Amino acid sequence: MDPPVEPDLQRPWSKNVWLYGLRVPFSLVFLGWITLGQAISPRFSFVIYAYILLAAFLGLVVGAHYIDIATSVNKFAPYFSIPKRGMLGVGIASVLAGILVGVYLALRWSIPFFLLFVAVEGVEAIAYPREIAKFAHSYTAFGLTWGALPVLASYYAQAGTIRLIGLAVSAFVGISVVMMHHLAIMTRESPDWKNAVYLLNLYRYSVYAVGAISLLSRVFPL
Repeated sequence: MDPPVEPDLQRPWSKNVWLYGLRVPFSLVFLGWITLGQAISPRFSFVIYAYILLAAFLGLVVGAHYIDIATSVNKFAPYFSIPKRGMLGVGIASVLAGILVGVYLALRWSIPFFLLFVAVEGVEAIAYPREIAKFAHSYTAFGLTWGALPVLASYYAQAGTIRLIGLAVSAFVGISVVMMHHLAIMTRESPDWKNAVYLLNLYRYSVYAVGAISLLSRVFPL
């Protein structure tokens, strides 16, 4: 058995480039951590939760990944026929839509500092996949903008303030998503790729459980 080219290049997502662009199942890890960030807040609104998931889905799941595929045509050409202009246009439009949702949330619930998170994530959603700057496409940037900052922003949107528990969890998530990213690379480059696949799957299922249980804790508080 050969190592996977991409750990999420699997059925049914590998059948269509637009479906694959959602980068499921690993995008669900990102949404799971965002769920935890909101669930640990002392206050919780399901409406805010829905808006944050929508903004993250549009900007960092659909937008950034479509831009990535459109920018890396040679990488994905062996597996898909890629409508480069279409995917790039939809990706940028989706990032802008996510930004608009974030701006609306900040203004509707009077949390102006949330706009700082929206600005940073909006820029990175375009800069990271297009590799506009070296730092923007680094492990540090990935840990911050696909881990620590989304979780901290999610906590802040619910709580209206930032407390040490929010900082602690966001720091942990930032480090752990870098580990996930490195494991994904190891699945195709390491001679021990089977162990990397096992650990990667163990990690994502653990996050699914954490996200689901933390959300249930707000539905059925004990």
